[in-house]
Amino acid sequence: MIKPGKGNISVLQRGLVGLLIGALLLVGLRGIARDVHFSGALLNQAFVADAGWIHSVPPEVVEARSLLAQHHDGGVPLALGPGLEDDSLLQQRLWEGLYPMRLHEADNGRMLWKTPGPQRPGCTRIAGGERLVLVDCH
Repeated sequence: MIKPGKGNISVLQRGLVGLLIGALLLVGLRGIARDVHFSGALLNQAFVADAGWIHSVPPEVVEARSLLAQHHDGGVPLALGPGLEDDSLLQQRLWEGLYPMRLHEADNGRMLWKTPGPQRPGCTRIAGGERLVLVDCH
């Protein structure tokens, strides 16, 4: 015959077992975090909209985005000059990186060129960086 109260775990005992398991879990996670040099700041950076984008595209794309953010007129179309349109991989990454801006094929108007830029008359340098030059050619 089973006596009442025997064999049943009380609420207090359940709570103590839960606290013990939680404490052991926290101690274990703390040790793992120390071993992998966990940083809360780095974890927060992983949830930023463009996290890692700068490191995953060619430097020309980063520079083009920066130049156009400072000097682009939204209504003026943009073309790629020689050197940028010759490299199909770079051209594709520029199309993707500058989206929603649409690039078109032209020999004049507002253009991105590799430095030092066009050496022809009728081209005005708008801005430049280490790898690219934004020009307006007529």
